[in-house]
Amino acid sequence: MIETTRLIFRSYNAIIKDLDVLRDLLEVTMQERENWWIGGRLFHSVPLDNAAKRVDMLSFRIEKLSEAIDELEEKKRLIQNKLSELDGIEYKVAYKRYVEGKDLQQIADEVDRSHDHVRRINSRLNATSMPQTG
Repeated sequence: MIETTRLIFRSYNAIIKDLDVLRDLLEVTMQERENWWIGGRLFHSVPLDNAAKRVDMLSFRIEKLSEAIDELEEKKRLIQNKLSELDGIEYKVAYKRYVEGKDLQQIADEVDRSHDHVRRINSRLNATSMPQTG
């Protein structure tokens, strides 16, 4: 059970990181398209057909990045919905820690357990995520 939970949260965290990267790429690409668009700093320094091709290529990239972001956002929402339905203290601790981003004391207060107890649960969850050697 803990192994499955760990895998779910690892996937969730990977989605969060991917979303951050894609959003950064989208922002950079949109800024670059602005630079090539009419009135942009690069528009007057290159032939019009080259600028138009570049704007088209950047617009296509923006569309694909937006689609990828939407897909990941949907996966993120699905995982959040499923995780919020789960039971058990391990799930609650993991959900609050990795999805809601809360610290151990906040979690302890919310689940009405001691900080040490929540810390032990979190340690168990983290220990199962470490690769086994030997």
